Amino acid sequence: MERDGSGGRPMIDGVSVVSGERVFRRHPARAVVSAILLSAALSAAALFILPQFLPRRMDLSTRGTIVLVVAIVLTLVTFVSIFWLRNTRIVVRADSVEVGRPGSREVFDRATTAFRSKITEHRTNGIRSGITRALIIHNGDREITVELVGFTRSTFNDLMAMLNPIAPPPAADPVAAARERAQLPSSFTVDSSGERRLAHGLMIGAVALLIVTALVGALAASPGFLDGELSALVLLVPFAGVAGIGLAIGAIQRGRVLKAIPARITVSHHGIRFDDVELPFAQLTRIWLTPSGYPVRRIRFERTAGRATAHVLGSPRVQMTPEYTAFLLAVRAETAQHPELLRLDLE
Repeated sequence: MERDGSGGRPMIDGVSVVSGERVFRRHPARAVVSAILLSAALSAAALFILPQFLPRRMDLSTRGTIVLVVAIVLTLVTFVSIFWLRNTRIVVRADSVEVGRPGSREVFDRATTAFRSKITEHRTNGIRSGITRALIIHNGDREITVELVGFTRSTFNDLMAMLNPIAPPPAADPVAAARERAQLPSSFTVDSSGERRLAHGLMIGAVALLIVTALVGALAASPGFLDGELSALVLLVPFAGVAGIGLAIGAIQRGRVLKAIPARITVSHHGIRFDDVELPFAQLTRIWLTPSGYPVRRIRFERTAGRATAHVLGSPRVQMTPEYTAFLLAVRAETAQHPELLRLDLE
């Protein structure tokens, strides 16, 4: 546990907890590290790039002074940008939400304001390069987008869980609530045959390519082969070997995913059963479920004792019956007596 600079209030991963309210912000330690790394990178760039644009007749001391001044200016701009311009603070209270941004502070009534999340995934050449998280505020005819720069996945999930709790409200009629729960399915099956076919296909491809690599390598080692017409086959060795290793790594990864896919799930008043493993609610500190609209749907368990575990319940190659939405509703209903247990995992 660390402390922020606001009166010694405890801070855990960017979340301060005080009486009657919770404060969400980027963790100061993360901001300091980001500012130092970015300013160091910009200063290094100034040191190596700026002298190339200075007149060659300029003496060395003047060059050094100019580079030093530019580096100091870049450092100041970086720290001001990170600690002020990009500093957002959200205070969640029982009846209001305060959004503090550089130069402005607005307070929204929770009874007349709707909140939703927006997560944008950035990719560079097909590789994920970052994620931008934002809070969308609907107040009357206004729609306000608040970018939460530097908010971690955990802090953002906690914020949205406070603003949009997934736990159902207390039942006015326990009998009616029990009847509604009884209408929801309690047993689910997961078909992972598509994932299994992909893993097997990758492994077969890896084995075939590695066999080709070994055969061509053996032929290349034989006397006179490199002088013959088939000597060009040697060029296949590095490409086939790298491709075979890549496919083997992919097959191993898909095999790990397969191990995390249960075949049968049962939801009851006491807990969730994954195949032969019973997970009582009393032994869990948090259940994370991805929203039903996500292409890959997972469930994560955080235990009071032991490490967290994750399972894949749905994807283009994994199908749940009944559908995942019904599973989410069933878990939501059965965890109603534990309102802080179930959370949505906004990846």
